[in-house]
Amino acid sequence: MVCPSAGRDLPHFLRGRLMPLLRLRSLLAVGLVMLLLAAGPFAALAQTPIRVGSKNFTEQLVLGELILQALAAHGLPVENRLSLGGTAVVRQALETGEIDVYAEYTGTALLVHFSGYGLDVPREVWSNPETSTALVREVDLERNGLVWLCPADANNTYAIAVRRHWAEENGVYTVAHLAAYINAGGRVIFASNPEFIDRPDGLQAFEQTYGFSIPRGDVFVLAQGSYATAQALANGANGVNAAMVFGTDGTIAAFDLLVLEDPQGAMPIYQPAPVVRAEVLQAYPQLEEVLCQVFAHLDGRTLAELNAEVDVYGRQPAAVARDFLQRIGVIR
Repeated sequence: MVCPSAGRDLPHFLRGRLMPLLRLRSLLAVGLVMLLLAAGPFAALAQTPIRVGSKNFTEQLVLGELILQALAAHGLPVENRLSLGGTAVVRQALETGEIDVYAEYTGTALLVHFSGYGLDVPREVWSNPETSTALVREVDLERNGLVWLCPADANNTYAIAVRRHWAEENGVYTVAHLAAYINAGGRVIFASNPEFIDRPDGLQAFEQTYGFSIPRGDVFVLAQGSYATAQALANGANGVNAAMVFGTDGTIAAFDLLVLEDPQGAMPIYQPAPVVRAEVLQAYPQLEEVLCQVFAHLDGRTLAELNAEVDVYGRQPAAVARDFLQRIGVIR
């Protein structure tokens, strides 16, 4: 099934809040799917390579290679467009047809890509994997002609990490503890990538939820991504004593970092899933089965291990992806 109904998967107490926004869209979305399935493959598209994109950090490169190599292993023509840039760049490339498929996160769609749609999505939806997936499928198909395939059973959410011994010395084990430490006069030098500072679902969400503020002069911005922020934290570079990490980073265990708990749920669920242009899925309907086979084998622990192969042990994402696909029988 390409696109299950979001309304059916929403809990009863939320339907009244979101269904007025979704009811008309549901009819249009279902009609679009039926039209695509009935039309048959586009001859022109069926001769065109599937352009696989990704963002420019480790997990995205690994996921991009998994998509690229899995499709190629099943005889589908592909074009490598990995590491295009940040979230906004890659999403725009998909919407404008510059690329055909990439792995996106459900929370990113709800709080970033859909931010101008007037949905007013409540926390109960974006903090639940089933309801958030149902909603992104519904909205993205109707508004953008994009199909979300099966998400991985993983949550690559934004998180804040500290060194374990620092946490023990200062009694900081949750973001609430960190807020109390800062509000009592403690100084935090925070390592971050640029997006976490700029996005509404990044540092701002933690600050607003827990009532603290880190002066932006005390933020050490590293363009290289979460490996660089974790490494800066582990080494105490420039006085860094806290850092942005992702929930499935392989560096967390490797550097013996402590991820602060988020008891108030400031962060949404970030399940990665392949997102493909509907007309490309029409031309290559086997794409769904191929990619769902791969993503069914990805959970949080597995993604962290794959990320560690790149960030900790220095392997190339292409080699890590190839070995994993061989292990699960996609490549022989």
